[in-house]
Amino acid sequence: MKFKQGISPNQEVLIPKKASDFLPEDHLAKIIYLIVDKLDIFPIINKYSKMGQNAYNPRMLIRLLFYHYSIGICSSRKISKSCYERLDTRYLSDGLQPSHDRISDFRKDNLEDLKDLFSQIVLIGFELGLINMTNINTSIDGSKLKANASGKLSKTEEQFAKLLEKTNEEISLLLKKAEEADIKESELLNKSKISKKLKSKISRKAAIEKAIQKVKQKKELLQHNLMEHRRKNVKPPELSKTELNRINNQKINTTDNEANFMKQRNGLIKPAYNCQVSVDEKEQFILANNVTMDCNDQHQLILMIQKTIKNIGCMPKSVKGDNGYYPELDLAIRFFPEINLFIDDKNRRNKEIDINKLQKKYSKEELWNLFKLLSKEGEEEYKKRMFTVEPIFGNLKENSGIKTFLLRGIFDVKGEFNLMCIGHNLKKIVNFISKNNIPIALAMQKIQKKQQICENIALKLICSIKNAKIFLAKFI
Repeated sequence: MKFKQGISPNQEVLIPKKASDFLPEDHLAKIIYLIVDKLDIFPIINKYSKMGQNAYNPRMLIRLLFYHYSIGICSSRKISKSCYERLDTRYLSDGLQPSHDRISDFRKDNLEDLKDLFSQIVLIGFELGLINMTNINTSIDGSKLKANASGKLSKTEEQFAKLLEKTNEEISLLLKKAEEADIKESELLNKSKISKKLKSKISRKAAIEKAIQKVKQKKELLQHNLMEHRRKNVKPPELSKTELNRINNQKINTTDNEANFMKQRNGLIKPAYNCQVSVDEKEQFILANNVTMDCNDQHQLILMIQKTIKNIGCMPKSVKGDNGYYPELDLAIRFFPEINLFIDDKNRRNKEIDINKLQKKYSKEELWNLFKLLSKEGEEEYKKRMFTVEPIFGNLKENSGIKTFLLRGIFDVKGEFNLMCIGHNLKKIVNFISKNNIPIALAMQKIQKKQQICENIALKLICSIKNAKIFLAKFI
């Protein structure tokens, strides 16, 4: 049987092709290369000094981060390795092979500036036509993403005290062995092993002491909140046994002190963060993102609307959210009267609804929201939420394979989730361009002017909301 004969791996080539010639014109790597070249990254560039050796081009490192987060590769070691092995990555890196340390340090040092690039990419989506600015309908939702920490290392203050005592004993034992090794010069190898273990135990002790301080602060804050709740509801000042047990059982993780125990979809409770996104209905394009340490979405509605308006520079026509966002419905309607809110109400599922009873409990805004959901048009409109925002997390977790954070601490985690959302949006842009044959260079021309307009609108909005909150606090 005859088979096609390819090029031998030992075949020499007189005039080798460019790396770009091996990639199709609508390849994700090529479009990311073009987009990053058009982004305003001067805040990052200004951090570099003219002294010393030449540094890696920050645009090249941004291209690597954006591309690999788009395809679900978040590890700096894997990104560095792909610079040697993959043709698409060599194209993005201009043939350079930065080490994983350089990639990791760049990501860590520029997380705040990389957040600003998200809004620029949202504006690129607007200029390309992914977002219809005259008719923006958004949906918001949250999902738990596992922290880079083991649940076994989450302990109470009493458990940490026992662990600290045990660690101190191990340190004193290692110090004795080190003294004995000093006496016997022939045990140099043994001494070096002891010193490594000693450094590990000392760093562990510091982490435990930091965790003890954190758990004390957490207990004090919870106790203060419970006492304030009792004072407002005119209850006795003494805390109940259940409340005292709840305070004493507060836990902190030694690896990531800011990760809280959260229930996952599979029923398991693990250290995690609550990730929030605001998504446009037209193309499932992410307009805003955030990460919170709260286990629920009760305080995220107003914040996510603010972030959405800041990024797009105008008010969305409608915002949809599940029942988790219901506690802020009343305030959100007062702050954003132009937005048509559809926030799920658990009472709408009841077969028989007693309006008279609900009128005593509900405000006018809450009743109007319920009537909208009960109408046929409102029911059909709210159903769009599950087809708009929920697939985003499915794409990140299942298709991209991102099920846990690599970075630790709320600040770094926010930056990493922002990179995940940028990766999702870039894939949407590439798919949209390939379908509609749009020249992306034309979409970049108005970005700077549009960005200034968005920032001015956002500043005015934040000032007005702060004034409104101060005014409403007098009456609530």
